[in-house]
Amino acid sequence: MLYSVVKRFFDIFLCAFALLVLSPFFLIAAVGVKLSSPGPVFYRSDRVGKNGVPFHFYKFRSMHETNNNKHMCVADAERLFPFGKFIRKTKIDELPQLLNVIKGDMSIVGPRPMTMASQMYTGEYERVRTVRPGLTSAASLYDYVVGDTYTDNDAYKREVYPVKQKLELYYVDHISFGYDVSLVFRTIYLIIAVAFGKKDFREMPELSKIRTKESKQEVSVQ
Repeated sequence: MLYSVVKRFFDIFLCAFALLVLSPFFLIAAVGVKLSSPGPVFYRSDRVGKNGVPFHFYKFRSMHETNNNKHMCVADAERLFPFGKFIRKTKIDELPQLLNVIKGDMSIVGPRPMTMASQMYTGEYERVRTVRPGLTSAASLYDYVVGDTYTDNDAYKREVYPVKQKLELYYVDHISFGYDVSLVFRTIYLIIAVAFGKKDFREMPELSKIRTKESKQEVSVQ
């Protein structure tokens, strides 16, 4: 209970501060998108929130609109325009979600919200939906470093999805204010590092812990 109250307070306080400080980036992004591609400035999608409650999720649009827009887990290179690629890489396209946090749809840290049709949080991963989705998580950091290297949608679902599922469930099982703070600082570091061209990163500590747990479970079964 205390964790939830403290987290909500910091969500509102930090997002309100971020909106004030980052407002120039909102203007730059809005003008850049409008000049780069015909269509709306924002991309809107219906996402699944805490306990399965749907909400409207916003981003700055980074891809050209077509008559055959379909959900893709990876960026469609043919539709991605240059300025859109820049705001995706720097995560500026995610800034409108600060408003989702203030509204209470999301938190700063939490599992990434999935589309209504997604099967990512089903079965043993259903518990992921019991917490408020967030702007960043261990899974989103993994996706930022590893997932962004994929161009094939099927390969992404086959190879990246399972890892993200495990990382999101790991967060739910180890949720704490300290872990949230560490993920915020890791996110800031990663965005800056990638912006300056860094490509090689150490394996995430969560993954080694997940493997150790799986190994112990396999031994106990045997």
